[in-house]
Amino acid sequence: MESITAVILTLNEECNIRDCLAHLDWADRIVIVDSGSTDKTLEYAKDFGCNIYSIPWLGFAAQRNWALNNTGITTEWVIFIDADEEVPPNLRVEIREALRSTSCNAFYLCYKVMLFGKWVKRSSNFPVWHPRVVRFGKVFFKDAATGHGETWDVDGETSYFQEPYIHYSFSKGLGFWFAKHNRLSDIECAAYLNNTKSFFDILGSLFLRDKHKRRQALRALSYHLPFRAFFRFLHQFVIKGGILDGAAGWTYCSLYFAYEIMISAKIKERKNRSVSYTD
Repeated sequence: MESITAVILTLNEECNIRDCLAHLDWADRIVIVDSGSTDKTLEYAKDFGCNIYSIPWLGFAAQRNWALNNTGITTEWVIFIDADEEVPPNLRVEIREALRSTSCNAFYLCYKVMLFGKWVKRSSNFPVWHPRVVRFGKVFFKDAATGHGETWDVDGETSYFQEPYIHYSFSKGLGFWFAKHNRLSDIECAAYLNNTKSFFDILGSLFLRDKHKRRQALRALSYHLPFRAFFRFLHQFVIKGGILDGAAGWTYCSLYFAYEIMISAKIKERKNRSVSYTD
């Protein structure tokens, strides 16, 4: 059986961390990389026997690279899981079986987003792929072109696990979600305004085999669309069938409609400021 370390990035996750850890008891080692928790997150992690490291928040890509380089990892494989996520038994079995004989050096995972106790499968565009399982020493994480999240450079082939993990992205309440996405909209706005890639460079990425990078390219291209918030809502709620997810689907699609409006409004605001400063 191949050895694997689970790495969890944390900041005040006492409401999530115990359930997350309970679903990682199959890992050979669990590493917590904390960026300043003031609640009981680290207390619960110590009780579970985790190895705990602390470093100020650097961003997802930099934080994951720091974990790979500074936490004494000796296992062949590393899985990155966030504190509000859980690895169900079916995914655990798929991971263990695949790692026994694979020639790939990295794997993408997809997730099931939960809202109001319901999987919003259609509203969340399932499956969406994230870079999470790596062969140690073969991967370097990079920030996504849109500013939120990360991608990677892999020395070798990548593949995909089909069983999803569970993502409780609303576990801290809608107030926290709005505050978080207000910050993320600032990041996406800045990434768009600072992006030096041309429209045609981004367009070329649509033909990559990598599903994750194709999706990033689509998101980058969406910034060139008028009424992009409306079109995202139409795509999620109508075309992808979010309406079939019921009240949870309506709420989920509406929340991301609001998020896209925040991004578009901040981009327009920043552009207007730049014009006024040069007048």
